[in-house]
Amino acid sequence: MEIVLLSYPDVLTPNLDSFRAAAKKLGHTLLEIAPHELSLIVGQERSTVLYQGKPLAPRAVIHRTVAKFSPLIKPILKVWQAGGTYVLNEPSAALSSRSKLESSLIFQLAQLPFLQTQFFYGNYGIEPDEPGEVIVKPVFGAQGRDIHFFKDAQSAKEYFDKQEVVEEKLIAEPFLSQADLGPYVIDYRASVVGGKCVALMTRIPDVGTRIANLAQGGTGSSLPLSHPAARMAERALAAFELDYAGVDMLGLGDDLYLSEVDAWAGFAGIEKVTGVCVSEAILNFVVSKTK
Repeated sequence: MEIVLLSYPDVLTPNLDSFRAAAKKLGHTLLEIAPHELSLIVGQERSTVLYQGKPLAPRAVIHRTVAKFSPLIKPILKVWQAGGTYVLNEPSAALSSRSKLESSLIFQLAQLPFLQTQFFYGNYGIEPDEPGEVIVKPVFGAQGRDIHFFKDAQSAKEYFDKQEVVEEKLIAEPFLSQADLGPYVIDYRASVVGGKCVALMTRIPDVGTRIANLAQGGTGSSLPLSHPAARMAERALAAFELDYAGVDMLGLGDDLYLSEVDAWAGFAGIEKVTGVCVSEAILNFVVSKTK
C-alpha cells in the first residue's frame, strides 16, 4: 500500500527514519512529499490537488511538520478527505493540539484534570500576587525550549518587564504561566494510537535542571501500559478526536495532570526507551482504516 507522508526530511529526522523502517518491514511504500511541493486548483465543479504538476488522490495521508503551511495544507487535506482519502488526524484538531491555550480549553470542556493556566503577551496579564512558584513557557513551544522557573509571580513579572516582546510581522508568540508542582513531580510521556496507549515512559531531568524533555538531556524509563497515566492519555486523545498523538502528563502523589497533546510530537525517543515501534502501530492503524 502506498501512503503519502507530508514531511520535511530535516525536521524530527529520527521519527522519519522510524516511519521508513516500519514501512519497509510491513511492505508499504511511503511517498514523501514536502508540503510546499503541493498545489491546489479550486474550480466551480471540483477541486484538484497537484503534485509535481499531476493530480494526486492518495488512499491515505500522514501529515507532520506542516503547521507553517496550514493555510494551503489544511484545504488540501479537506479536498482529499472529500474524495475518500483517509487523513490521519483531522487537520483542525491537529492544529488545536499545537496550541497549549486551545489544549487547556479542550481539557476543561472534557472535564479532564490539568493545571490552571494563564496566557499572556510579554508581561501583560501576569498577576504579581499569585501565590507559589510558577513555570512560564511559550504557548507554541516544543522540545522544552524557553521554559523558565520562578520563585513567585512577582519574579516572573520583573523578568518579563525587562524582555522585549518578540514580534514577527506584528504577531507575537504568547506565553503561559502555571503553578510549579515542585521538584518531586513525575513527568510522563505517552504515545497513543487509535485510542490505545502503545508506549509509556517517565522522563527524568538531567542533574542540575528541571526540564525533563529527552531533547534537553533528560532520560526515560519505560512504564507498563497498565499504569493509570496510560488511561489518562487515552482520555485526552479522545477529547481531541485525534487518531494518534503524544501526550504529556505530570504526576504528584496519586494525582495526574494533563500538560499537552501534540499531534505532531516526536516519538523516536519513546521508541528507544520502551522498545515499542510507534510508527509501526500508526501504519497498521492506517491500513485498518483503508480496507
